[in-house]
Amino acid sequence: MGKKFTVAALIALFALPVFAEDAGGYKSGETPPRTQDSGYKGTEDTTSPPISQVKTMRDGAWVTLEGYIVKQKGEQSYQLRDRAKDNIDLVIPKKVFDGKTYDAEDQVRLNGRLRHDGKRRWIDVEQLGVP
Repeated sequence: MGKKFTVAALIALFALPVFAEDAGGYKSGETPPRTQDSGYKGTEDTTSPPISQVKTMRDGAWVTLEGYIVKQKGEQSYQLRDRAKDNIDLVIPKKVFDGKTYDAEDQVRLNGRLRHDGKRRWIDVEQLGVP
């Protein structure tokens, strides 16, 4: 009785891999809704809004933009141009540059607050780097 039970158990144990699927691993018909990119978590289709859209936002809105710093207008005043060739003024304190230098050919990503003063609009930049 004991030998029969042992033989039956061994046959059952070694027969299980026959029923296993060859491909193995995790299968899903969908891609994950989020990806990790540049240290930020978000959906894959998230892009920087055009400057024309940013200019319509409320005062104090937190914005993230990508573009090129094309001109220095003052000690801490600069001008950013995006791919659509729209411009917006920036106020970038020296500490935000963190010892790095950028020129008009370097694409940058910045985070900051949109400010309004009548018709004049600018961004107080708090973070600056490359995308």
